[in-house]
Amino acid sequence: MGQHWDALLDFLEQAGRLKRLRRKGWVDRGVAAPESVADHSYRLALLALLAGSLHPEIDVGRAAILALVHDLPEALAGDQTPFDRQLEAGADPAQLFRSYPSYSPEAEAEKSARERAALAQMVARLPDELARLLSEAWEEYEAGATPEARLVRQFDKLETALQAIEYRTEQPEITIDSFLLGADAESVDPLARELLGAILERAGPVGERMNQD
Repeated sequence: MGQHWDALLDFLEQAGRLKRLRRKGWVDRGVAAPESVADHSYRLALLALLAGSLHPEIDVGRAAILALVHDLPEALAGDQTPFDRQLEAGADPAQLFRSYPSYSPEAEAEKSARERAALAQMVARLPDELARLLSEAWEEYEAGATPEARLVRQFDKLETALQAIEYRTEQPEITIDSFLLGADAESVDPLARELLGAILERAGPVGERMNQD
């Protein structure tokens, strides 16, 4: 059993790096005190548990697990955004952050492969059943293969949109359009659409403009 505890503690040390990894989208926008990846995953898990319980077809326990695991590989692979390559190429951030964020197929495949390899490294020493629990949950989320995965992927966008509005309240100069556009494009479940409407009500003029479009 001692060997298993040692492996578990090694895994937790790696996962703990998410508490210190600042989400790059906020760093790029100049947020004064950006949240960590762990901060985001924690509130997404709460959202999956609470809002997911209102959905008649969702196993909320499974949804919460997917939310906790969805960004886990970033502990080793790092955080990245759909805008990274354009920013590196010299694109104007002011314009870029007002557009819908999406990865190219190539960039998305590279990101997925890098994170899959990182997760494999993280769970390598865990007991097989624990390694399988984490790996299968991440793959399920990544593929959007189940109702829980599809809903949590939409909640991921909604939690980020809510965070964007909160930051904009503190720093009115930051541009949050891309987060709201992403949430609007990805939220297709009726429950997610209802939650999006409530979030946009909090967004002020930006949210009002989206509701009119």
